[in-house]
Amino acid sequence: MPSALRYDHDKKILFVTVTGAFPLDEFRAVMEQITHSDEYPPDTDALWDLREMELQSVESAFFRGVIAVRKQFPQRGTARMAHIVSGDFAYGMLRMYEILSETDRDNLPQGIMVFKSCAEGEAWLLGR
Repeated sequence: MPSALRYDHDKKILFVTVTGAFPLDEFRAVMEQITHSDEYPPDTDALWDLREMELQSVESAFFRGVIAVRKQFPQRGTARMAHIVSGDFAYGMLRMYEILSETDRDNLPQGIMVFKSCAEGEAWLLGR
């Protein structure tokens, strides 16, 4: 399975791990899972571990598609999302996505930050 979800009840953070290719239809399915769980609220903060995601062939059109899918899930509200990546290339790609997301704050009020370590991302989500 290319993606896995785990909710930490103590920290109130949803951990999403993505490995391999992550097409938009799978992203949509993950968003359905996130917004329809009985285990946590749909606007819970999330740490997306993308260190094993295939990003080599991803282009800006993919990120625009992700943004379009996110707009279909307004129940995410003002949830914050930490994206964890490895390497400068992945960091640059996700920073581009972060910037694209910020250009439509009226329809996408979620906060996004990109980090190179889970500890940094988790600390940001916990407000430390």
